[in-house]
Amino acid sequence: MTHPYWLKQPKPADIKQRIEGYGSWLEIDLDAVTNNLAEIRRHTRAEVMPCIKNNAYGHGLLPIAAHLEDNGVKRVLVAKTREAFQIRDNTGLVAVNMDPLWAQEQYEASVAKGVTQVVYTLDAAKGLSRAAKKLGKVAGVLVKVDTGLRRVGVWHGEAPALIEQITKLPGIRLDGIMSTLMQNPEQDRQQIARVKAVADELLSRGVEPGALSLASTDATLNNPEAHLDLVRPGMSLYGVYPEPKDVASGPKLRQALCWKARMEYAKTINKGDSVTYWGKFVAPEDMRIGTIHVGFYDGVPREMANKARILVDSQHRNSLGSISLNHILLDLRGVDAEQGDVVEIISRTGENNLSGFAATAGWMTYSVLNHLNPYTPRVYTRNGEPVALLEP
Repeated sequence: MTHPYWLKQPKPADIKQRIEGYGSWLEIDLDAVTNNLAEIRRHTRAEVMPCIKNNAYGHGLLPIAAHLEDNGVKRVLVAKTREAFQIRDNTGLVAVNMDPLWAQEQYEASVAKGVTQVVYTLDAAKGLSRAAKKLGKVAGVLVKVDTGLRRVGVWHGEAPALIEQITKLPGIRLDGIMSTLMQNPEQDRQQIARVKAVADELLSRGVEPGALSLASTDATLNNPEAHLDLVRPGMSLYGVYPEPKDVASGPKLRQALCWKARMEYAKTINKGDSVTYWGKFVAPEDMRIGTIHVGFYDGVPREMANKARILVDSQHRNSLGSISLNHILLDLRGVDAEQGDVVEIISRTGENNLSGFAATAGWMTYSVLNHLNPYTPRVYTRNGEPVALLEP
């Protein structure tokens, strides 16, 4: 633990004291992230450029970035300019930014901070070139090539000519070319061939293409042919297998995130009493129920009405009724639980781990992570001890 970021953090005892005042919080196991990065590195010969977009998939941008830098990562991928700037302001990592720039002030700030910008039009490259010339700097770029997904990027057949033009602009350095796979085996093979063809054509024109990148988590785990020079795993870094098939791919991943909360209230209701909006649950007998101060504002899908599984006193208990904006009710029959006790909304293992939580809601795990409220405090641990805290 050498990064300056950690030196700004409260002492472990102070973090523990602050946790005592939280109604809910996320705990991020940095040792799990270390394990997952090592497992991915063993699985590929390519450089690993972790994707930490969208607040590191809900895990907290800067703590994850600092931890990755401590573990030898050189560059990371983000999807918002604000996050690229945060990374450059607080770490020594190369931030590769997929967010388009719109104003010349953004181009100049990007170049001044040393962000590597993803481009796929001559106008965007010219904006960076103007900024680089004005500031006396060099702007690194990755060119996004559309090999079939048809989302964004220069079409692969037109890419060599555009890239050659971009490399002739003053102040521009070509760091590589990237594309995004469709995650269909037959189409992916065609896309790999198209990226390689672009690189070969550039070399024939005397242009060094730089690093070639196609593989996100799916291809990193399952398609070695797509690894090329640079893989960009996302959810797998945080210990999530996006699909059941991925478990057998090789890397032994550990889920980093756990979502904890305190019981706000506990009481007994009578047989026939209804609970929550629209009376979505009616008590079949006299029973104890609990209230937790989290809801769909915090990231619990409303689709989990009457079926969320919450770990209470080492047992999984059902939620009761609808999921409110700020509340969940749960069944306390057969468990020893009182006001103030800690429960787990999402556990690292068991039926309410991330995959189980998502399956219960009928959501993708990807969606669950990206709906976690950024205002929920995040606590970071090593060897079971807290080492950092985010209180947005």
